[in-house]
Amino acid sequence: MKGFLQKHSYSMVKMFLNQFATAIFGFVLALAVSYANNTGLRNVTSICAIVFYLFLLYTMTWDIGFADRVSVMSGKQKRNVWTGTLISLCANIPNLICALFITLASLFNVEFFSSVAPFFTGAALLLEGMYTGLLTNSVGGAALNSYWFMYFVITLPAMITCTIAYLAGLYDKKMTTLFNPLYPESDRDPNERKKK
Repeated sequence: MKGFLQKHSYSMVKMFLNQFATAIFGFVLALAVSYANNTGLRNVTSICAIVFYLFLLYTMTWDIGFADRVSVMSGKQKRNVWTGTLISLCANIPNLICALFITLASLFNVEFFSSVAPFFTGAALLLEGMYTGLLTNSVGGAALNSYWFMYFVITLPAMITCTIAYLAGLYDKKMTTLFNPLYPESDRDPNERKKK
């Protein structure tokens, strides 16, 4: 585990910083749209912020998987299909800590948990700002952000995306050719040059 953390600590920090930047973007969008008092527009802007966030995670984790592919194929490291999930899980530790304290405050009537719950709720909403628009929707007579389990649920899209992206990179599978690097003619596959 120590080796894993040493190898991927930069990626975890970068992933968290990407999340934080996108969260601020999503939070500002939700705040701006709230003045329009338009639920549909609020949901659409929130979904756009979430998709942008997941796209950043996907491209970043695909690159990690592709880099590991080289090491796996050369026999320098063992194939671990859960690497993307673990990186995302570690990057989501601040979110999960917030979710844990919110859950404890909701399920147990303990003064300490009740007193720190507002801080962790605010921190969670800030860290996951891209979900703000969707979390203000009312379900069962209460906003989604009032349900403790939602703070765990909103970490799942990131972990699922990172799992898929890492595997796609590890097996060199691309969803789009939009971001394919253009190699110099001398470095291209001979078969590819013949097609031209």
